[in-house]
Amino acid sequence: MTTDTNYSTKHSVKENFSQAASYYDEHAEVQRGIADRLIASLRPWIDILPEGPILEVGCGTGFVTQGLIELLPDRELEITDISPEMLETCRGKYGGYKNTTFRTLDAEEFDADPETYAMTVNGFVAQWFKHPAITVGKFLEATKPGGLLLGSFPGNESFPEWKEACRELGLPYTGNELPDTEEILIKLSGGPVQVDYYEDTVTQQFDSAADFFRHIKKVGAGTQQQGRHLSPKELQLLINHWDEKSDGNIQVSYHVVFIAVKRNFDS
Repeated sequence: MTTDTNYSTKHSVKENFSQAASYYDEHAEVQRGIADRLIASLRPWIDILPEGPILEVGCGTGFVTQGLIELLPDRELEITDISPEMLETCRGKYGGYKNTTFRTLDAEEFDADPETYAMTVNGFVAQWFKHPAITVGKFLEATKPGGLLLGSFPGNESFPEWKEACRELGLPYTGNELPDTEEILIKLSGGPVQVDYYEDTVTQQFDSAADFFRHIKKVGAGTQQQGRHLSPKELQLLINHWDEKSDGNIQVSYHVVFIAVKRNFDS
């Protein structure tokens, strides 16, 4: 059963991404780069995929969708997102391609039959799941033997600069809790599978801490989990301190994890 708190957070996530849909592409440089790398990691696996449809969860405005269409033009693609506006933006770009369907989907309510898809793809979306490992595990269960689960997410070592500035001031870090890499890998490692993963650090520069916090909202990522808020005075204190210590050059680091899980046939 969905709790009121979880419903409120999920509704906020959906609303924030819906509001950002029209200008998301302009500001989502990091997300676009990670999508390109995720698609590049798919290339070695293309020829071993079994027959069957491909599911993309959390399509956004279509960074990963574009790559799927280009690499797998003859596959049946099922493109989904929790935000109707994001989905419609993606459909507006790629709805004319054959074998491509679009539907809204709450990934945490995902309930496909086992072994349905030749591949399930979730690009930079697991951080919005209440239980990332459990939800991503359901995608693997829906993947056929011989098929592939492909994903990326920001890990819980992201934003060390933000965390350090908070520690120096004795303020709570109010960024959302991000997926635990080890927990997800353990969840995906049960059964006959081949798990490949790669971790990297991706940095982004801003002229001020305020610009960074505005950027988060511009890419629809402004939803905060319950209880994770600073007062306006505390936030301004954090911004001033971060700016002063960085001399107008704010660097923000994402701990990015890429995963590819091949579901083997039972021995």
